[in-house]
Amino acid sequence: MKQILIKVYRPNGELLKVLDNATFQTFSKELNGGLGPCTIELGEKFDYSGEDLKLNNDVEIIISDKDTVGTSEGYKVIYKGYISKYTLWTLSNKEKIEINLLGYYTKLAQDIWKSGTTIIFDNIGSAKDIGTQFRELMDRYIAETSNPKLSYNSDTIKTTGTTTEYKFEKLTYRQGIDILKSLAPANWFWYVGESGMVYFKSKPTTATHKFILGRHFSGIVVERSMEKIKNAVLFYSDNLSPALLKLYTDPTSVQGYGRRITQTADNRVGVITDADKIAESYVAEHKDPDIRVTAEIIDNNESDLGYDIESINPGDTCTFYGFDESLADIFKENMLITRVDYSLNKATITIEPLKAGIIKRTEDISGRVGSIEGEGVPTVYTT
Repeated sequence: MKQILIKVYRPNGELLKVLDNATFQTFSKELNGGLGPCTIELGEKFDYSGEDLKLNNDVEIIISDKDTVGTSEGYKVIYKGYISKYTLWTLSNKEKIEINLLGYYTKLAQDIWKSGTTIIFDNIGSAKDIGTQFRELMDRYIAETSNPKLSYNSDTIKTTGTTTEYKFEKLTYRQGIDILKSLAPANWFWYVGESGMVYFKSKPTTATHKFILGRHFSGIVVERSMEKIKNAVLFYSDNLSPALLKLYTDPTSVQGYGRRITQTADNRVGVITDADKIAESYVAEHKDPDIRVTAEIIDNNESDLGYDIESINPGDTCTFYGFDESLADIFKENMLITRVDYSLNKATITIEPLKAGIIKRTEDISGRVGSIEGEGVPTVYTT
């Protein structure tokens, strides 16, 4: 039988209270991100005002079940986050308190990347490995943040073997990370786990999980769509001399689906090789139809069947058994799990069998703001 424990801490790590009368339903975990929102319902009256309800307090959700029996801790932490909001309800003689939690990765978007008062990190003329630059970004976040909840080591943030000369200027930490991901080789991703550990690594080469039809899951949904195909990028930067206006395309995709173009301006790019990395990666990740595959994995505490759902995380890979060979084009040997929607008795996973590079779509490349207009923009693009 699965047991739950919810603890509340002050931001400095001091334990405030164990919430014996609190419940939660679900939360998500997503690649190129981390733990999503989680809502706790607190079994207290409308006028409750305990110190544990204070905004920015930390909350830890712990479970123990048959999979944790015999482990060194005897339990597993499945969620760590902070209180971002709470709502007091009284309606038709019913009272409740809802506490909204957010994962620690969201704090990366709440402050500017800085070293003291310095907010520009210019690598032009001094190439750095993308993984090394990621570590330096995290070093600044940890040094500049009170009670940082995020950490890393050399095994969790890997070097890529690919360098960048990008000019990181007036960006949040989250924006900087997204740009580094866009510069990285195919199949690289970042993720912040429930412990606050930050990962930057490539897709595993062998399957982390093996799921069997009828034992671990009962069905799968497959959705194909061409609505978000972008097979051409018109890329502009005036930080080169002369200014760069270049079109990147995938001819095969254009032939099959028509030219579907996006325009982006990024004046922090100071060398053509970085423009090539960003635009070519974007086209490679957006040139094909979406194939969205979701599967509902049963928890093994519900019956003799099922799976240890707490062991499934974004960035893991999986293989499915029990399907006809006619579906071999979809169900590959090593498919990337990009999202996990967790509840106590099941986990709904989203996988990406064909395009491991495209994790989370954005309307522009890595959130960079800019349009191709104004004086000095070339009237003819190169290819």
